[in-house]
Amino acid sequence: MPSVSIIVPNYNHAPYLPVRLKSILEQTYSDFELLILDDCSPDNSREVIESFAADPRLRLAFNDKNSGNTYLQWKKGIDLTSGEYVWIAESDDLSDTRFLERLVPLLQASPQAGLAFCETIVVDEEGSELGWYAEQSLGGCEGELNREFVKDGREYVRSLMFPWNTIPNASAVLFRRAALEDVGGPVTSMRICGDWLLYCKILSKWDVAHVPDRFNHFRQHDVNVRSNVRRAALAREWLHVANWIIGEISGIPRSARREADRYIAEVLLGIDRTPSRNRVPLSRMPLALTRAGGLSPRLLIPTAQSLARQIVGSVAHLARLRRPTV
Repeated sequence: MPSVSIIVPNYNHAPYLPVRLKSILEQTYSDFELLILDDCSPDNSREVIESFAADPRLRLAFNDKNSGNTYLQWKKGIDLTSGEYVWIAESDDLSDTRFLERLVPLLQASPQAGLAFCETIVVDEEGSELGWYAEQSLGGCEGELNREFVKDGREYVRSLMFPWNTIPNASAVLFRRAALEDVGGPVTSMRICGDWLLYCKILSKWDVAHVPDRFNHFRQHDVNVRSNVRRAALAREWLHVANWIIGEISGIPRSARREADRYIAEVLLGIDRTPSRNRVPLSRMPLALTRAGGLSPRLLIPTAQSLARQIVGSVAHLARLRRPTV
């Protein structure tokens, strides 16, 4: 039995599959099986995948109907494989060929660690590097993520997984299968934040291992514009993860809770903001407050504060416009 099960859940990523699969098949650690899933892609993904089928380590599993949920694909892949370690390698990302060589020994040497992860470089649709994820998106924790460590999982969640997720995507992670099974596998009831909640569930019971090597390349797409439906879902799921962490991990700082609530409130306000001016019209402010309070009463304060800042800013702007010139 191969020690690592690599699962590539694909949907509509035909242009990125050749470089993704090449980065897997050329791993310097070679004791793995590779399962490629396709969730009924309308592009030519299956044709691209089948062009790699001659490799004996590769297996294919194609859906006849789109599942509509990447975490269902994660679960399917885990169920169809058997390796001691699991790498969910997203189909539009790519990796350094030393990814497994670096992370497998770390998990082997740390049996109490439920997952190990590396650092991430963000790339654009063409593969050009945009920067280190931690430096771009997190700010303030780069020092911690610049070193190798094995740490108590609950402490890591407390200090570095809330209010932001410091593991940008699953392609950076090597899971221990026993840890996945211990928490019931992927969170298939979610569509956006299921990876974050899965990491936190594992780390509430297991340690975390980390290397500072930037071996994961996470692809950002210009088409990832958040629709109002997606904003509402993101706010709902972010709140769910926040509530889970606050309920399960003791000692979460109040400042982190407030920052999470402010972020969720801003996501919801994006539903009512006009694209041209990026402001919530006065006529929609009551609806915005009702929506926030309906999701959670504690979102009323940060929502009201944001709307108040907008009103104050608008009044100040009008005052400047009406000021007589000398």
